[in-house]
Amino acid sequence: MAFIRVKRVKGLDYYYLVKSQWDAKRKISTQHTIKYLGKATDVKIENIPSEYQNDPKILSLISSVTNSKVCNTEITNELRQQVLDSLKTGRIEHLIKVAEEFKERENLSSFYEDILKPVMYEIGSLWQNNQIDIGIEHVCSNTANRTIHILTESVKQRTNSDSILMCTPDGELHNIACNMIESVLLEKRFKTFNISPSIPTDSVIAYMRETNPSIVLLSVTLHDNIGSALRLITKMNLHFQIPILLGGQAINNCSEKERREVESSYTNVTVIANSTLESLIRVIRSVIKNSRTTSSRNYEQDVIAL
Repeated sequence: MAFIRVKRVKGLDYYYLVKSQWDAKRKISTQHTIKYLGKATDVKIENIPSEYQNDPKILSLISSVTNSKVCNTEITNELRQQVLDSLKTGRIEHLIKVAEEFKERENLSSFYEDILKPVMYEIGSLWQNNQIDIGIEHVCSNTANRTIHILTESVKQRTNSDSILMCTPDGELHNIACNMIESVLLEKRFKTFNISPSIPTDSVIAYMRETNPSIVLLSVTLHDNIGSALRLITKMNLHFQIPILLGGQAINNCSEKERREVESSYTNVTVIANSTLESLIRVIRSVIKNSRTTSSRNYEQDVIAL
């Protein structure tokens, strides 16, 4: 008899197609894995070997997964439409309610990733195609930023040795991405300094001297501002030895060759493209850890040299 066995790992279900066989010698039933099927939400009937595709129990389970995915998609689309309507009309109270309810089922980064970011991309597309005017686009952006700030207000900063500076290059006036990242970082108990949007390069350098951050996150939304971002990185490297993460919509739209050229030109720069917020957090932790290890090794070498 074949059936699907469920294994839960870090809150996610994974499916295995297994078969029960009677061991006459030991007089017990044993299970043998026929095929690992992968994450439960990704399993389709085509993933099942043909000889088991008509098994009623297997068909029932696959059907329930499919129905659940359709239901979740419908809910997500409905929430996105509600958020879009609320942004256009400046209804912050409703946005906060949607976000808080979503956080109870998922988490804050999932709300930004699955709901707010796609809606903001849609708003940008509507404006570029002249389907909304610049006034509505500004209302949406300002309302989104105020919503993010309210969601972040209750989170207290953690005081430790590792701090993160978020900024945009001179001329870049978009900072919703920085505000989302800051909100999630604060929830994860990081210490943050968010000086976006655009301030003069010399002001960025002065603030870095004052705060001595462990890492810099540099966000670029418009392609025209990539040159300004690279000039800022060059200026930073004249004064500091610090890891820099470079990302944003402009970087997402660059070719892989262009991204590699940036990383080859600046050895302390890691280019982040098309990353989720949770993936970004993991990269930040890894870069800070590696930077701390490198600094420790350099210190030990200096001591030995003395």
